[in-house]
Amino acid sequence: MPLRAVIRTARLTLRPLGPADEAPLVAALGDRQVSYWLTVVPFPYAPADFRDFAAQAEPGETWAIDDENGFAGVIGLEGELGYWLASHVWGRGYATEAARAILAAHFADPAAGPIRSGHFDGNDRSRGVLTKIGFRPSGYCIRRPASRPSDEVLLCQMTLTRADWLAANPLRIETGRLVLAPLDADRDWRDLARIGGDPAVAPMLMSVVSPWPEDEVRAWVARSLWRGFPGFRLGIFLKDGPLVGMVGLSPRPATVMYAIDPALWGRGYATEAMQVFLGWAVARFGLTGIEADHFADNPASGRVLEKLGFERIGSGTGTSRGRHEPAPNVLYRYRPGT
Repeated sequence: MPLRAVIRTARLTLRPLGPADEAPLVAALGDRQVSYWLTVVPFPYAPADFRDFAAQAEPGETWAIDDENGFAGVIGLEGELGYWLASHVWGRGYATEAARAILAAHFADPAAGPIRSGHFDGNDRSRGVLTKIGFRPSGYCIRRPASRPSDEVLLCQMTLTRADWLAANPLRIETGRLVLAPLDADRDWRDLARIGGDPAVAPMLMSVVSPWPEDEVRAWVARSLWRGFPGFRLGIFLKDGPLVGMVGLSPRPATVMYAIDPALWGRGYATEAMQVFLGWAVARFGLTGIEADHFADNPASGRVLEKLGFERIGSGTGTSRGRHEPAPNVLYRYRPGT
């Protein structure tokens, strides 16, 4: 299933190939340093070769890689991950950055399976990129046609599972004062129980009671572990400090939640955490809208949402395990870029 046609990273834009890419792509593949490490690429590479390739390059499966100066290479995910960079951008980490973005989009699908890739025997640079991302050697190499005089090369196969992807690419989102990162029940349950189980917090959350027992806290964490797709909660930590709150993103429709330790209310931590979390979630998952709500007796949460750019869209009734009965709530929607 194709991914998003346009994916942006800190330094790069991954986009569909177009006619304007013909000249820079042909020039890049005319460099023997580049084509030497590629399979089934004609050399010398001609404009007609580009047109044949571009006609088969589906958006969401093949992307041109742009940096601030324009065309820098190509990356694709059609059953397996493949990429190459123009030699003038080698050594800048673009391959790792682009591949991480593509694979994050792939694993954003809960049903996404392992990904295959490979490198030529002797291409230590490519092997290093794949290893850094989390790929493991499959244990065998195969001979493939190559665009080099020897006609065939040894392609060493590698595989990336979701577990290896998560282990090699730990999630850490930073703000000026805070870090958002996955929760660990053994480490965090006491702080979670104290914050979420506070009588001022529990009635504002859907599935928390006051007091909040250890077994329920651990089950709450287990239900929402970070696995690379929406349906997770993260802890909000002071930099080099303790847990001070939590944020979460639920799927269908995309909905956010957050809570901050009452002892730290009024310091702007909720706004700071949610501002960076929203931007990250939109970029990571390609979200076009995010919903949120708060109980009517929690106007401070509404002020935070409005400060973040949420628009009030209506009202309704919500439930909380921390309340004896349903209560009025206020509904909001956030549209990126508006």
